Amino acid sequence: MQGQPIPFIELIEQQNGQSLETSFEVHPQAIKLLQSLQNKKVCYLQQIKVAILTIAGPQRTGKSFLANRILKRQKGFAIGPTTQPCTKGIWLWSQPINLSDNTALLIMDTEGLNSVQRDINVDTKIFSISLLLSSMFVYNQLGHIDERSIENLSLVVKLSESISVSNDASDKQLSQFFPNFLWVLRDFSLDLKGRTSQEYLEYALSMHPGQGPEVERKNQIRQKLKEYFKNRDCICMERPIDEEKRLANIEDEDWNALKPGFIHAVQDFERKVIHQIKPKQIGNTVLTADMFLKITLEYVDTINNGGIPQILTSLDRVILQEVRNIVEELKSQYVKKMQEILSKLKPPYEDEELIQAQQKVGQYIFEKLEQKSNVILDPQKLNQMKLELSELMQLDLKNRLEINRDQTTSVSNQLLGKFFNSYQIPVLQNVDGIKQSLISEKYQEYGRFYKYYVENAKGSNKYRHIAEKVPSFLFDFFDKLIQQIQKVYNEENNQTKKFLVQAREGEERLRKTITNYENLLYEVQKEKDGILYETDNIKRELSKVDKLKKIEIETLQQKVLQLQLDLDSKKEKNSQLKADNQSLQDQLQRTRNDLNSKRVECAQLLKRVSEDNGRDNTNNEDITNELVITYKDMKNQAKQMDEFFRKRALDSSQQNIFIQEIQRLQQDKFNEMQKLREDYKNKKQKFRQELDKEKQDYLNMIRAQMKQTIDHLLEQNDALKAKNVTFQEKLEGSQKQLQSLKGLQNEFNRTKQQLEEKCHALDMHIQVIDNFTKDIEKLTGIREDLEQKIAFMNSEKSILISYKESFPYILRVGHEQKFKDKACSQFDW
Repeated sequence: MQGQPIPFIELIEQQNGQSLETSFEVHPQAIKLLQSLQNKKVCYLQQIKVAILTIAGPQRTGKSFLANRILKRQKGFAIGPTTQPCTKGIWLWSQPINLSDNTALLIMDTEGLNSVQRDINVDTKIFSISLLLSSMFVYNQLGHIDERSIENLSLVVKLSESISVSNDASDKQLSQFFPNFLWVLRDFSLDLKGRTSQEYLEYALSMHPGQGPEVERKNQIRQKLKEYFKNRDCICMERPIDEEKRLANIEDEDWNALKPGFIHAVQDFERKVIHQIKPKQIGNTVLTADMFLKITLEYVDTINNGGIPQILTSLDRVILQEVRNIVEELKSQYVKKMQEILSKLKPPYEDEELIQAQQKVGQYIFEKLEQKSNVILDPQKLNQMKLELSELMQLDLKNRLEINRDQTTSVSNQLLGKFFNSYQIPVLQNVDGIKQSLISEKYQEYGRFYKYYVENAKGSNKYRHIAEKVPSFLFDFFDKLIQQIQKVYNEENNQTKKFLVQAREGEERLRKTITNYENLLYEVQKEKDGILYETDNIKRELSKVDKLKKIEIETLQQKVLQLQLDLDSKKEKNSQLKADNQSLQDQLQRTRNDLNSKRVECAQLLKRVSEDNGRDNTNNEDITNELVITYKDMKNQAKQMDEFFRKRALDSSQQNIFIQEIQRLQQDKFNEMQKLREDYKNKKQKFRQELDKEKQDYLNMIRAQMKQTIDHLLEQNDALKAKNVTFQEKLEGSQKQLQSLKGLQNEFNRTKQQLEEKCHALDMHIQVIDNFTKDIEKLTGIREDLEQKIAFMNSEKSILISYKESFPYILRVGHEQKFKDKACSQFDW
């Protein structure tokens, strides 16, 4: 089990001069613990109840050990071998023990009573607070019950001075508010001689004989103990360990190492605590964690202010506060539940819906009130609280009904306003707009609106609104509608009469017009026949002219075609002549170019001839060069021969022969060169003569050909000009004939158009006559239709008059019946 000891009610000591002032304060940790229990609900509005186990007694008697045993642990509350009290004020264990699903056990450890360090008044206050808050009070002491033990409980004598039930109650009533009393005797060594622990307690609390102040004082203590603690018991525990040193640190000892009698007594203590302790209860009120905290604060504030805690007065204040909290919570739940139910509906609501929602939520609130307050309120106060809540809910319902009626009135007025605006008298331009089903359609429209109004308007006043406003509106509507119909019928009747008069006058005018048109038609027909005869003659003449023109045109076209062919052949010949002329000119040009080239060549030849004389020296130089080269070769050969003959040791005769041979070769060479020069000159002169002759012959031939070609072209050109003039004359004659034919064609078209216009005018006259005939027939039908409508209007008027007389009564009876049916089913609350 997790947890730790936390301060519950702290003792605060302040030095004020020479005196020491003490006060008590509930520690925030304890407040937080109790508030956490308050928030831990078993179910909705059912809170955790608390049972308080208080262990008190002289200091250093092992109270904390007993608390630790309930917690099923060796250590928890501080215990130790010193003489200083380990527990200051009142402490709580931070982890509650769950006795049941809705009950938690809190262990409370008090500071040692009769402390040597503190005033007895402080012990009395701690003792008083412990008794007031406990469900079971365990008094722990060492040894057996003797006079000293009785003396240590002398504080009970002063309880009446520190605690009261109420202003007018006696101290004898304190017993019904005090907890069960369990006296635990530690290190008990007496022999009970067969008596139980409880019998031993009763024996110890019996009155001692004797007289005197001391005996009376101790008997008073015994009397108060028996008077205040009606449910009391005792447990005797032997010494757990014989060794004193081990006893001082008993929490470190193995549990099984302790004496069996001690272990049995401790287990008996645990069993009695768990089975006998009950939730803290004051009178018939079982305290929840929140109420326990509030009544603790009430006691502490009263003691700190120097007053005496009054149990019932404090409880009443706590219950009053708790009731206020419950009422506020239930109010909040009421508003929330009403909003949840009404949020599923569309405002405004029917009165029955609000009443049923309020009944449902009220039943829910009363159930939760009983679950919440059956442990803190008696039946009378609970009924009173129910009555108050019922009055609040009835007032809320009344306000909601008033608001809903206002909303219903607003919605009804809006729906009726829309209906009145949309339910307009139809605009009747003429009698055709008046239908036999007009009245029934308007009545059906009202029926649809009434159904829509009943579905969308809410509350009991919706029938009253429609009964007050709709009949008068409908009467005025149908009166105006009937007047409108009568007005339209009267206007239509007057217009019909005027139209009949105009129709008769128009009929007379139409008859005259028809007669005039018949005469005109006869004349037009005659004129048409004459025009048609003339047209036939013209057509015949035109056909003859067309035939002649066609023949002439065909002849001209053939001539034009022949001329075109001749012209094309002439053009081809002319093109051929131009091509021949161009080829001759090209040939002439080439000849000229050849002559020019020949001239250039002749000039070059003449130049070369003129330069030949100057070049003879050059040729001689060339020959000389050749001779020199030959000479050099021969010289080289001579050198080689000299060397050869030198080597051979030739004689001088052979050398002379060789020299002569060389000279002969040189003379032959010179003669050959001279012969070549003369031959070149002769050939050059002969070529020049032949070239001049050829050039002259070619020029003469070109001139003769050019002259013949030009003469032939001039002759052909003159012939073409003559033919062109003839063709132009024929073409102009043909154009004139075509223009005259076009004039005749235009004249024929104008005549034809005039005939068509006259035919169209005759057709229009015939159509106008047909339209007048149809208008007369239509006017006759309209007159008959108007007579039938007038008869129907008279019958409809009589029906409307009878409907007007009976409709208010039917409408009023229907609305009153529906209003009565709805009103009877609304206010069953």
